[in-house]
Amino acid sequence: MPRWAWPATAAVLGVLFLIRLTFAVSHVLADGGTRIGIPVFEEITGILLGAPAVVILVVLVLRYPLYGPSWRRAAFVIVLAFVPLSLAHTWLLVVLRATIGPWFGFTQFDFGVPAARFAYEGMTDLVHSIAIGGGFTAARVIGERRARERRALSLERALLDAELRTLRLRLEPHFLFNALNTVASTMYADVATADAQLGHLSALLRAALRTTDTQEVTLDEELALLEHYLAIVRARFEDRLDVRLAITPEAKRCLVPSLLLQPLVENAIRHGAVEQRGRGVVTVSAQVQGHTLRVRVHDDGPGLPPGRDALDAGTGVSATVQRLRLLYGDGQSVAIGNVPGGFEVAITMPARVPPAPRTRSSARSTVGAR
Repeated sequence: MPRWAWPATAAVLGVLFLIRLTFAVSHVLADGGTRIGIPVFEEITGILLGAPAVVILVVLVLRYPLYGPSWRRAAFVIVLAFVPLSLAHTWLLVVLRATIGPWFGFTQFDFGVPAARFAYEGMTDLVHSIAIGGGFTAARVIGERRARERRALSLERALLDAELRTLRLRLEPHFLFNALNTVASTMYADVATADAQLGHLSALLRAALRTTDTQEVTLDEELALLEHYLAIVRARFEDRLDVRLAITPEAKRCLVPSLLLQPLVENAIRHGAVEQRGRGVVTVSAQVQGHTLRVRVHDDGPGLPPGRDALDAGTGVSATVQRLRLLYGDGQSVAIGNVPGGFEVAITMPARVPPAPRTRSSARSTVGAR
């Protein structure tokens, strides 16, 4: 039995009693009568004997659901139980009213049970049974449907998290191996520089590990991680690499996917002017427009050759695009390709800020307000 079944049954009995009582009393008053004791007595005795019948009906409807492949069998069982239940209810109702009616001065009730009485009470029981059975069946169908939807959403979310983690795992070794190659390329030429690069790589990995269990960080945190990466590659390219940041304070507070900027900037460096021509400029910009955060990573390199797919620009780019789609769905867009003066990745996503943490003082004030 579902947990909601018993409270719902009690509510049904209460509403049914009030409706029938209101109707009976109103009928007497509408006909000009003043003796409302009899209809009140009849409805009270009716609900006393009707309650067990309603409980039995609810148990049968929930035990034998009137939907699904076995609904015919369930209907047969319920109809088979309804007939003796209605007959017993009618007979007990007559006996109860004839027995205790005189205690309250009601002498018009007797032990006779004419066929018309059985027919009247049977039709009343049938109407009530159809309404109650249909209502509980509908409630159970809706409840099961919502439970399936919640399970489906939970499964979908679990699959989404698994896919996002897989994409992140593709990114982490990618930038780690490239960073190690950068350190290795300077190790024999300049040991002190290589040592400094290893320190930044260590800080970079610690920052990445701190966000392993979360898919989003603030753009400010992402920029801090990017600075460690840039410290590694600047040691290699020195003044031949110029990375310019144009980030508004409002944009820094917004949430972005973790490891968003590093693979895009790495792609701009590896495939941009600094690798192709020996010197280049990479520009990272971010600003908030309305409810949208716009992030751009631009390099002044030669761009993609004709006929090449933009998503082939690098593993980091393709994985980043997939993560954005999974995280924000239709709320994001990515434009990748050649632009005047180079190559650019332009991203739009919802401009959201993390909720402010509750302080102890605010918690105390909230408790005091209660």
